[in-house]
Amino acid sequence: MKSVVILGGGSAGVMFSNRLRKEFSEDAVKITVIEKSDTHIYQPAFTLVVFDLDKPENLTRPVKDLFFEGINLITDEATKIDPKNNKVTTAKHGEISYDYLVIATGARLVYDEPQGMKEGLARGENVFMFYCLDGAIRLREALKKFDGGTIVSSFCEMPIKCPAAPAKFIMLAEDTMRRRGIRDKCRFVFTTPMPDVFSRQPYAAKLNSIFKERGIEAIPNFTPSEVDYNKGVIKSFTEGQKPVEFDLLCITPPHEGQTLIENSEGVGNAAGWVTCDKNLMVHTAFDNVYGIGDATDFPTSKTASGVRKQAKVLTERMKSLITGEKPTATYDGEVICPMPTRYMKALFAEFNYTESISPAIESYFNWVLKVYMLRPLYWNLMLKGLM
Repeated sequence: MKSVVILGGGSAGVMFSNRLRKEFSEDAVKITVIEKSDTHIYQPAFTLVVFDLDKPENLTRPVKDLFFEGINLITDEATKIDPKNNKVTTAKHGEISYDYLVIATGARLVYDEPQGMKEGLARGENVFMFYCLDGAIRLREALKKFDGGTIVSSFCEMPIKCPAAPAKFIMLAEDTMRRRGIRDKCRFVFTTPMPDVFSRQPYAAKLNSIFKERGIEAIPNFTPSEVDYNKGVIKSFTEGQKPVEFDLLCITPPHEGQTLIENSEGVGNAAGWVTCDKNLMVHTAFDNVYGIGDATDFPTSKTASGVRKQAKVLTERMKSLITGEKPTATYDGEVICPMPTRYMKALFAEFNYTESISPAIESYFNWVLKVYMLRPLYWNLMLKGLM
């Protein structure tokens, strides 16, 4: 019997575990998932919660209810990986051995930089974020009370989960104030550390056109260095960039890999991302260690849509390895970024490592798919490996 241990019960851990369980009986492969949380959250709907397009209670499920029968779920925290001896150390259950290890620990938010961000978020008066459920709810309430001034959407550095999300926010915020009849009392600013509003064409050109048409100011090459919540100013490291004033700031904190990766010698890079081959998903130094999802250093967006593709590829590769065949499945970096651009309209950006796949078109159908269909598809099909 082969033993496969998966670290993490988020989107990546659930999708991969359930797919693998369908391929092998319990007698052939022991599948163990180590996850410290007992609640699973559907993160793609955080921006929808901000604008009252989804309800917080729809976004959570007990982790234990998501796995197929025959998967051993251990509610515990992995504290160290020893890849040379094929062991994982946990806080409560001691050492757990494996034949194959799949790291699906996700990303974590880092609040120490820029200066003042952590304190501004804690005060919760004019600095907000939506990269956690509580933050999305607080931002929702702040927007309901907003009656005019400058709204700024800013993110600190790449990579982040769903790089399109900060742009989604500013477009929906502008549309919300327009529909409320106070657009003329508002200014909207989007800052990005990238040279353009999005990393790929033709989507960048389309977003630039939308911003220009709707009077949303875009400031590229802006990397936040300080959030002065008392004065309502955000400053940039970039030389020559002027500080940007705000009445309401929505900021995306920097992302890094989990401290577990930092504590495990040879597993990740300086930022805590698991170092893997971007196509084969195998670790660059250990041939029985794999990475999936937000935890990896894959040069593509960190989204659930990417995880869905990765889980399928990794399952096929793992099946070949366990049955003694040569793995042939490869991941081409494909992701889909759904971007609501205004009420009843959305744009889908689909691309892989080398090319853009979908046209840059806003449509009502895309809106319906993003707002009404993706969450049921996620709970009922994606997590079960059925699509």
